[in-house]
Amino acid sequence: MIGTHSIHQVTIRWNLIRPDTIQNPALVIIISDWSYGLLPYCGPGTREEAWRREQNFQEEISRYLIGKNIATLSLDLINPEGEIPDEEELIWASYIPELYITIKQVIAESGCSLQRSVLFGHGFGSRHICELSAYGIKPAGYIIAGGIYSDTETILTQKYLPFQGKGGDGTPDIQDLIPDPDTSLIVDNFGKILHAFRKEKGKIRLTQDEHKLVLFLPRELFSQDSSPEVLFSALQAPTLIIHGSGDLDVPVSNAFYLEQKLKQKNESVSRIVILDGDHWFREMPHRGEERIAERLSGRCIANQFDTRFFRNCQLFIEEVLKLGKHGRLPSIIGNKHEHIQSEAEMI
Repeated sequence: MIGTHSIHQVTIRWNLIRPDTIQNPALVIIISDWSYGLLPYCGPGTREEAWRREQNFQEEISRYLIGKNIATLSLDLINPEGEIPDEEELIWASYIPELYITIKQVIAESGCSLQRSVLFGHGFGSRHICELSAYGIKPAGYIIAGGIYSDTETILTQKYLPFQGKGGDGTPDIQDLIPDPDTSLIVDNFGKILHAFRKEKGKIRLTQDEHKLVLFLPRELFSQDSSPEVLFSALQAPTLIIHGSGDLDVPVSNAFYLEQKLKQKNESVSRIVILDGDHWFREMPHRGEERIAERLSGRCIANQFDTRFFRNCQLFIEEVLKLGKHGRLPSIIGNKHEHIQSEAEMI
């Protein structure tokens, strides 16, 4: 665990998992969606549900990469059976200066190399890897999974909007999907939350009956210093944008927007869209109303992960690390893998 702090109980730490048979393995640094806190960013759903969704996703990525002899660095519970961390501890553990030191220490002590590493960001974690790169971490490549939240207000509104009224034509009746207490509290106070964001309050406490919720509102999410142009300019190495066409948390149009913006300053940008994949690249129904019902009810967490997601990430990692500092466009979207591309881009 890095450094010292005033949090009453430490429940998480940055954990390096490496294959047993490789002395100096390649490294993937995973920055998860919870880097600015669990709610409202990883919602809708309770804090426990948001943690479990992201933790399962992170574990699947790590398990797959370890099986391919690639080490991973990720934020994990110290006690897998223990309580989940609160927002303050998550934000502290993802604090850029401390995280910069942690990565440097891991690389120095483990035999890994920054030149043979890839930064992997998921959701808000992708925004975080931009800030981390601007601070001085320069890996061999980047993976942006599930978009970069360039307009936080719009994304949060899209996440919680279905709970603010009945569904329209072809969508489920929202009254039949009773929201959990955390979601109800956020929806009922959504205007107040956005106002607190704009006023840079930093934190807001919500109360309804006996249910209480503290939300952290990091100022950097709305700072001009963290505008899309500033964020994207930090990514100066080969980059893979991978998104699910069934993503209800960040619309798939974000992948095309990112591709256009990144290519203005970075020639080595690839984009892949996984057919019917959700924000965690699990298989979702093709019909939009069924997707909404599964996402809002939480049933989607039981769906299978799409293996094309893992395979394409592996291909990108292997190729970009083989090419190293030369910065040429990875050939993940080429004749050898054309069947993957054509199937994945059927949106």
